[in-house]
Amino acid sequence: MTMTTPPVGTPVPPAPTGPPLLVRRAVFIGVLVLVAASVLVTWFVNFRAGGYVLASASLLGGLARGVLPEYLCLGLLVRSRRQDVATLLVIGVALAVSVSIVPRH
Repeated sequence: MTMTTPPVGTPVPPAPTGPPLLVRRAVFIGVLVLVAASVLVTWFVNFRAGGYVLASASLLGGLARGVLPEYLCLGLLVRSRRQDVATLLVIGVALAVSVSIVPRH
C-alpha cells in the first residue's frame, strides 16, 4: 500500500475545532429523551402527565434554541432563530393548554 500526498497547492480542510459532536447535540438528545419519556409516561401513568412532559420537551427546545449558541443546538436548527423559538414555544404552550382542558375520566 503506497501513501500519496496531495499535489502542491491543494487546499487542506482545517482540523475540526470546538466541542465534540455529542456535546453539540446534547440539547437535541435531551429533547428526544423527553419526547420518548412522554410516550412512556402516557402509556404507564396517564394522558395528562404524558402531555405535560411532551409540552416541556417543546418548551425546553424553544428555550435552548433561544439562549444557546447555534453550535450547541444541532438538530434544532430548522429556520431562523426567531422562527424556531416562536414555533417551539407556541407548540409547547398549545400542548400544555390542550392537555389541561382535557376532561378527567
